[in-house]
Amino acid sequence: MASSSSLKSLAEIRLPRWLGGLLPPQAPVSDSDCMDFAIRIAHQSLEQGGGPFGAVVREEATGAVIAAGVNMSLSSGNPLLHAEVVALCLAGGRPAGAGVISLFCSCEPCIMCLGAAHWAEVGRIVSAAGRQDALSLGFSEGAGVSELRAEMAARGVVFQDGFHAEAGREVLGAYAGRGGVIYGPRL
Repeated sequence: MASSSSLKSLAEIRLPRWLGGLLPPQAPVSDSDCMDFAIRIAHQSLEQGGGPFGAVVREEATGAVIAAGVNMSLSSGNPLLHAEVVALCLAGGRPAGAGVISLFCSCEPCIMCLGAAHWAEVGRIVSAAGRQDALSLGFSEGAGVSELRAEMAARGVVFQDGFHAEAGREVLGAYAGRGGVIYGPRL
């Protein structure tokens, strides 16, 4: 086993500087505004050389955007830093009895991101582009999505797929058109 001095600390997530300059809409924020923001930051991520995915977490009681994330897998070298995982990590822990949070995604979550939403006790997941759109580019979304979605739905999680679908597909298409790297496990 490595000595403690040789272990890396990977617990800190630093958002790209450009994301700090993009202010989310002011509360209360509509579903449409949340998705527009998720897609806008996905586009900006693409412009900055990152992955084509964006996510926003909204607290339903106040209607406030409490976190946003973009895919940072390529820029950080950390394969876990998908947009949804970044946004959920930055939203922080949810104490027992805390209000419902919604996750808005520019593309339907892969199995890892869906698992993160499960453990974060997200009450609603709203996605633009679909799983098939990501698969058609060569991204591997992972097995088990249908089973986990069914389990989450059984405990009351609401899924709203295809919300602003064309705008979500546009980001993926732009990424593919630029020859963006398809990262993750190969099919």
